[in-house]
Amino acid sequence: MKLDRIGGKFIDACEKLFDNRGRLIGIGSILLVSIIIGIGGFYISQHKLNKQNSPKIVQAVQIKQQLETKQVVIKQNHNTQNISDKELVLYNTMHKMINTKIVAEDGKIWGEVEITDAKCDQLINDVSKSGYPDKVVLLEFLTRWKNKDFKNGVGEHNYLWDGLNGTIGKAKSLR
Repeated sequence: MKLDRIGGKFIDACEKLFDNRGRLIGIGSILLVSIIIGIGGFYISQHKLNKQNSPKIVQAVQIKQQLETKQVVIKQNHNTQNISDKELVLYNTMHKMINTKIVAEDGKIWGEVEITDAKCDQLINDVSKSGYPDKVVLLEFLTRWKNKDFKNGVGEHNYLWDGLNGTIGKAKSLR
């Protein structure tokens, strides 16, 4: 008897459930899809995009480490000598300036600074007051750039690039 009552209640519950079956299927489907998307998104964000061994992240870390440990020297007439932090900043600035005028062999250009008369004047003043070993060459570059003469831009870029021990972005032509 007791078993009949439990069985009857179960059957009643099942009938009510199947009466609302359409609504339950819709809600269940939406919940299931939401859960799958949530789990998939979490997995991708945690495992795929932040993977420390991905080639792009490894390459970026290696390049950063090379730049941090690289001794910067000016290559002038096959003699190398260490340059000061101030001269390094000047070389980097001039390199970024001439980057606006060249096409790199590998298509990679690392930074650009607009060449303006004011910027050229500032750097001419700084170089004039300096004791840089290649002061004359740098002043020639800056004077030509101030006069909008970039016909030697490839050679000028590669001089600065070589002075910074460049390995990526050697100039091949003018833009």
